[in-house]
Amino acid sequence: MSDYYTLITALPWLPDLEQCQQMPLSRIALDQRLTMLSDVDRQQLALIECLYYPDEKRLRGLTDKEVVYQWANQLDQVNSDVLRQRILFHFELRTLLAALRSRAAGMENSALFYGVGRWLPRIRRHWFEPGFGLEDVCPQLQPLQRALAKEDAMLVEQTLNQWLWQDLALCEKQNGFSFEALACFVLRWSLAERHLNYDAETAFTEFNRANLQLLKITGLEQQLAQGEA
Repeated sequence: MSDYYTLITALPWLPDLEQCQQMPLSRIALDQRLTMLSDVDRQQLALIECLYYPDEKRLRGLTDKEVVYQWANQLDQVNSDVLRQRILFHFELRTLLAALRSRAAGMENSALFYGVGRWLPRIRRHWFEPGFGLEDVCPQLQPLQRALAKEDAMLVEQTLNQWLWQDLALCEKQNGFSFEALACFVLRWSLAERHLNYDAETAFTEFNRANLQLLKITGLEQQLAQGEA
């Protein structure tokens, strides 16, 4: 506890995501502070960061099913239930986004859709309902639908990031001087860095790439081509 207290009090304040104009410290400076952690804590933190911000390039050759299974196996290695829930919440939002994109792309068989989290069973059962039957349990649904309807990749990403930021900030506040609070700070730091380095043109390209990859993975590309013939 004393080590976490010393480390956390040495970290700078992070402004709200939309107000962040520059990083209060570099990643090099942050990593220097994190050397105060034990080897076990550093390994856990690296795993948590890897799960929360997966390397998209490493996942491109995998099917949705393979990605989900790989992710679930790695999640079991996270020691903190609090941090597992933070990671799970992130991917519940990504699952919801993927479901909306998949359906819009033409997927009709919900059994082909893979994701994670508490909303997945309802998404599959209510595939053809506008809100997947989630209107009463998922406040993120309608704002995400509106952002997608505008086909604005930056707006979609900003919407997701605000929810993630709020979730991490609340967790950090509730857990005081602990490893959980420290991990949430590091995840928020990375979120702020991504926010500052966000490139709208790249985001639009990635948005289109994700949709094309989705069609190939699910076999929808061939189905749609046959339908146009």
